[in-house]
Amino acid sequence: MKGKIEWIKVSAVVHSTEDREKVGEAIATLFPFEFEILVNKAKGHYGNPMEYLEVEIKKSGDVKKFWKYFLQLLGNQVDEILGNIEDRIDDQNVFHIRIDKQKAYLGEVKLSYGGDPIAVKVKLVTFPAKREAIVGFAKELCTTS
Repeated sequence: MKGKIEWIKVSAVVHSTEDREKVGEAIATLFPFEFEILVNKAKGHYGNPMEYLEVEIKKSGDVKKFWKYFLQLLGNQVDEILGNIEDRIDDQNVFHIRIDKQKAYLGEVKLSYGGDPIAVKVKLVTFPAKREAIVGFAKELCTTS
């Protein structure tokens, strides 16, 4: 299958009750290399102050390194991702994986289905750009490391 990962974005929200450094450490659990976190100020639903942390990976070598390491961290949870892979890919061909932010801070990588995760978004590109090709490529990415 011909395809590539165009970019990977790893992001998390820092609520006013949280420490930005700790959320940054949680994100760092997912990385095998140095990276820069972009910080954006935001307001919550009720006007509460919060920050949005994001790391964007675009260099092909870094994308490969991150993905390989991320799959190792996920271990057997990759089977869970494969089980509902079609639901994880949106209309823009972005593959979504959510990681438990609190567990990541403690050095443990667990999938999250709750409300306050670290979001890992993977932009997939295939030729042709048909949904079946994208889903097939995503499956391939999860089964080869």
